[in-house]
Amino acid sequence: MPKITVTAPFNYAIGPTVKHYAKGEQDVPQAVAEHAAAHGFTAKPKTPTEPLEAKQ
Repeated sequence: MPKITVTAPFNYAIGPTVKHYAKGEQDVPQAVAEHAAAHGFTAKPKTPTEPLEAKQ
């Protein structure tokens, strides 16, 4: 299971079952991780502040 950092709490439903995910680091199924990323409930990936060529 992927580990994600939830930045905004959300609910995820599978059929009649609804699970609440609170803020913080969570181990979640892949489908939940994809849902959270698609809807902005997780932290954005960090981007490098300088190009790789500049480090040489």
